[in-house]
Amino acid sequence: MSAKSPGRSSAFAAAALALVVGAPVALATTERGRATATIVHAIMVTEAVPMSFAAVAPPSSGGAIVLTTSGAISGSGGFIFRGRPTPGAFDARGTPNHPASVSFSSGNLVTGPGPAMRLGAFTTNNAAPVFDSAARLSFAVGATLVINPNQTPGQYTGTYAVTVNF
Repeated sequence: MSAKSPGRSSAFAAAALALVVGAPVALATTERGRATATIVHAIMVTEAVPMSFAAVAPPSSGGAIVLTTSGAISGSGGFIFRGRPTPGAFDARGTPNHPASVSFSSGNLVTGPGPAMRLGAFTTNNAAPVFDSAARLSFAVGATLVINPNQTPGQYTGTYAVTVNF
């Protein structure tokens, strides 16, 4: 009686199975896809009027003042306002009749002779901005300025970024 080697019979069975099953048949096809692109003009944004909170006499406790997009200014009790506050005004050029979005930078500071003051909570008078048929978009910008307690008198300036996007 001959002894069969278990490794040899397993290898033979695997080879036989491979011949019966065979290699998988590929049933693939190829189709060409299409791609399109529309190139539009880059949006150009310019500041037409700088934002100004005018002259402010704050209470010793400080507080927040709000400049609206129509130029109205208000604050909690004790603020005295002098001069003519003006909202920021911007003009943008883009693609005719195309909707846009307007966003603002964060962490903005107004600096001067005393501690820096926070500028934020920006608003715009155009809730659903759309470039007009001449590819123009104009909007006003209001904001909130947080005045520190016992803020040092003097001239303060700062910047903020306005982003207009399609």
